Amino acid sequence: MNNTETESSYSETMSSTRLYLLAAVLLLLFFNFHGSNANASFSASTNCPMYSCGNDVYFHYPFWKIEDSTAHQHCGYPGFGLRCSDSGEPMLGLPNNVSYYVKDLNFIASTITLVDVDVVHQACPRARHNISLGTLPLDYSPLDVNLSFYFNCTLDADHVVPPITCLGIYGIKKSYVFTEGEEPDGFDWSESCEENVVVTVKETEITSSIDELIGSFGVAMNNGFVLNWTVAKECDSCEVNGGLCGYKNLTVPEFLCFCRDGSIGTRNNGLCKKLGMFVDDALSLSNYKAMGLFED
Repeated sequence: MNNTETESSYSETMSSTRLYLLAAVLLLLFFNFHGSNANASFSASTNCPMYSCGNDVYFHYPFWKIEDSTAHQHCGYPGFGLRCSDSGEPMLGLPNNVSYYVKDLNFIASTITLVDVDVVHQACPRARHNISLGTLPLDYSPLDVNLSFYFNCTLDADHVVPPITCLGIYGIKKSYVFTEGEEPDGFDWSESCEENVVVTVKETEITSSIDELIGSFGVAMNNGFVLNWTVAKECDSCEVNGGLCGYKNLTVPEFLCFCRDGSIGTRNNGLCKKLGMFVDDALSLSNYKAMGLFED
């Protein structure tokens, strides 16, 4: 092999090495700034422990156990406090003053699966309230679909769509359920029915057939729905430096930032010092340039 071929081979090898190193650096940067969302590497501490209500669902930051929070502070997002039911299941209260059993928490995907406590173990549950997320850092998942219930309707739609007979028929008043947005045309559902309630279920639990939906909505509601959580707006400045946010339990809650070095930061005394690879002993931009990953 002549010198030209050797130099070309060396150049290609260095180019490949730079690409691999660049990819590794970008991945590390991503997890450094976004890893707090997933909480996949959560490390329990005195201020921010791991919790359980007795069943198989374990939880931690950004959720916290209301019964175990200290008298003066808690570690976790506001509104993410969970209570334990008498049967040992964690429950989350949403802004509509309705409690939901927490059936699953995925800290890698940042998802929580909830079931309305009013429908559990009911084969033909009567939906009683819409879901409200308020200002919580929660959002509906692409895994969900909405069911729209119309109760005590006086319209004559039996020749088009069957009613929910298990909920009862009171004289001419009947109830119906549809996948939201798929109500049959030609009827004024809002005006002809006493109440319209929209609930969320997993899309995999229902079918497009109205006959099958009437027979399966109870199972779907008992299997719950999925919500995604995102970083609480007020916690971003704490988490970006590796801290976990919380609050003093005062009449007007005071923001806290539980740092990895054991200190507790506040708005007044400053938040956590940036610890870890990208500040203390990490490669700076000049290091990257020296490695040939970036050019001026």
